[in-house]
Amino acid sequence: MTSLAERVAGTEGWVVGVDLTEGLAPGEVLAGVEFEDCRFTGSVLEKAVLRGCRFTGCIFTGCNLSMADLAGSRFTDCRFLECKALAVAWARADAAPLSTRPWDMERCRLDLGSWRDADVAGSRFVECSMREVDLAGADARRAELRGCDLTGATVADTDLREASLVGSYGYAFDPTASRVQGLTVDAAGAGGILRAMGLVLAD
Repeated sequence: MTSLAERVAGTEGWVVGVDLTEGLAPGEVLAGVEFEDCRFTGSVLEKAVLRGCRFTGCIFTGCNLSMADLAGSRFTDCRFLECKALAVAWARADAAPLSTRPWDMERCRLDLGSWRDADVAGSRFVECSMREVDLAGADARRAELRGCDLTGATVADTDLREASLVGSYGYAFDPTASRVQGLTVDAAGAGGILRAMGLVLAD
């Protein structure tokens, strides 16, 4: 089967408006390729190495990026739909300063991922499984985490100003250890915050 590296060979490192289904073998390296307005569908990139690649306006649908190494790669105005991406160190990707929404993910499995100390301001996560993700030290201002499973998520020294956790559940963190001015939560989720502060909720 043709790999993604073989598919883009001969493109001089610039791929525009192409539908891609190819993937990479575990440990296989793809370096320095720029993808613009491309659609990745069902691509298996598990444990692959995307080194110094640039993705702009791309859509990933049903892809597997679990344990992929994104060091030095950049994602600008990309969307991830129904993808599996377990134990990904998202914080290793380069920041995308020109993107108003660094990460836009819907119905994805993102368990054990890390955005520690990363800039995720304005990002959108909808109905994602984010169990045991690490958001410590992250800039998550204006981020929308809607309907997500945040069981076991690490939230400490996190900037959540004007962010939203409406519809999300499973989280429990001390709001005094983060910046939470303007954070929107609903009654169901707020219980985890109160319990983290040592308060007992009456039935």
